[in-house]
Amino acid sequence: MVVLKESIFETPLGKVTCGIETSEGSCDIKGETSYEHGRSQTIVTHSHSIEFITFKLRLPLYNGELVADSMGWLWRISKYSSLDESIQLHCLLNDYNDDTEFGSSPGEHLDSVEINDKNWVLHIGTEDGEIMHLRALHEDGMPLRFKDDLSFHISFHKLLRNGFTTAIPKLNQGENIHFHYLSAFDKRNSESVNTWLAVDSFKRELENWIGIW
Repeated sequence: MVVLKESIFETPLGKVTCGIETSEGSCDIKGETSYEHGRSQTIVTHSHSIEFITFKLRLPLYNGELVADSMGWLWRISKYSSLDESIQLHCLLNDYNDDTEFGSSPGEHLDSVEINDKNWVLHIGTEDGEIMHLRALHEDGMPLRFKDDLSFHISFHKLLRNGFTTAIPKLNQGENIHFHYLSAFDKRNSESVNTWLAVDSFKRELENWIGIW
């Protein structure tokens, strides 16, 4: 697999790197788009067209809290050719210190990892298999035929110690699919779960915030 595109989010705990890899190893950048709260590049690979959108999360949160900083990455992938190609996404914390601690912190419709040291806390989150199953039922950025491949316990995302990887399922020509990752960090505060709340957001909420209609 060859990395085609990466975005780096600098945090006090290390670098969150979000990117895309392909088995074919080549691509063309076909254009850029500016949204109300985001920017994108369209990447054309061997058989897929991929819009890669980067954006800051909406603040303050619904409960009025803030975070020190945040970043979101949204992928809109469509298959335009019948040619075979393997694609994988990743969102991982790298270059962290030896005293960094890692843990899983899921929620309703949320898979996330919590990463902290004595001063800072960072969350990286994405949708769980249950909400992707519901999106498949409504054909909302998820093909209907994947409904039986997704559930509370089964997801296209692979949870790792320091983030996520996502193997894009094999699409048929003309199908499209949506994935996103969210990340936020702040000073550690035992009375707040603000960074966890920041990465807990649905597809439609993100699209409305970015300005995708």
